[in-house]
Amino acid sequence: MNLLTTLYLLFPFTLAHPTNPLTAALDIAHDATQSAANIISSTPNIITSSAPYDLVSDLCTPTGANYCNLGIATYAPNGRVQLRETYVYDRSCRGLGALPQSLDTGHWSLHSLLPWTVEVDVKGGGNKPEGDAWYAGRKIDLGKKMACKNCAGGLKDWQCCRVVFDCR
Repeated sequence: MNLLTTLYLLFPFTLAHPTNPLTAALDIAHDATQSAANIISSTPNIITSSAPYDLVSDLCTPTGANYCNLGIATYAPNGRVQLRETYVYDRSCRGLGALPQSLDTGHWSLHSLLPWTVEVDVKGGGNKPEGDAWYAGRKIDLGKKMACKNCAGGLKDWQCCRVVFDCR
C-alpha cells in the first residue's frame, strides 16, 4: 500500500478531530511518513541533513494551531555560502519536508506534507537569508522576521534561522 492510498483511507477520520481537521491530517500524515521512512530509510529519495547533528532545536519552536516553522540552515565557511538546507516543521516541530540547496540565492519549491508547496526566494543576505517565502498566497518576509543564531552542537560555520508562518 503506498502513502497516497494510506492517506486517502485515513482522511475521512481526520474530519472528526475535536479541534482542527488540518492538524489531525498533519498528525496522521507525519506518523505515516515516519513509519514509511523507517522502513525505506536506505533509499536515496529520503532527504537527510548534511549537518552532523539534528538541527530541529535550532530551526523550530513549537507554535499554536495553524502555524508552522520554516527553517533555513546555512553553511558558509569563510563567509561564502556553500549550502542552504530548508525545512518545514509542524506546530510540534515534527519535520514535514526538507530540501538541500547548493545555492546562495535563487528560487526553490519546497514540497512537504502540507497541501501546497512553500515557495522560497532568497535574494542574498549571506548567513542570514534575505528574501521572501510564500505559502497558500501568503507572504513570509525572511529578512525582517527570521530569528537567526549560530547552530548549536559545535557546528562551525553553520547559521540556523527560523520564521513562523500561517500554514492553514
